[in-house]
Amino acid sequence: MLFDAQHHLNDVMFQELFCRVEKMLAQHRNCFLLFMSSMHTEKEVGLFEAIQSRFLSSQLQMLPICSDEEAFQCMVNIAKALHKPTSATLQARLDNLLQGQWSETQRIAALRTIGISEHECRTLLDALGSLQSVSEADFDTLLNCGLDKESCQRILKFFNYHNYETL
Repeated sequence: MLFDAQHHLNDVMFQELFCRVEKMLAQHRNCFLLFMSSMHTEKEVGLFEAIQSRFLSSQLQMLPICSDEEAFQCMVNIAKALHKPTSATLQARLDNLLQGQWSETQRIAALRTIGISEHECRTLLDALGSLQSVSEADFDTLLNCGLDKESCQRILKFFNYHNYETL
């Protein structure tokens, strides 16, 4: 929350600020109040201390700032500190996929997109154990799982197996 001390020095606005901060604290795990004060007058410092005293035992973190540029930089730094980059989230999801941490329903749904039946999907997962094993299987391994030649070729083509065309 951004609070400009120069525009909120009367008592009515001060009480409104307390209500807004309490509401923010009730809704959010991490709460920041950017207290903008370009002059740092005695009254502004007193206001900062009053807010700090009122919410001392809460998770509210107050940051004194002097300009719009400083406010923007603080918001960027808070966002960087509190949020994982998208690439890290995607990498974690891919790692889960490779480690076989999907539910059986999710693994079957993924295999169904290849164009094989649910029964064939279950047969493959029972025999090979994971999507990674299915993706690494060769033609003979897939045949030994009880699949027909067309299903084996479809699976190999899907996983870009380099010799599927010669089969």
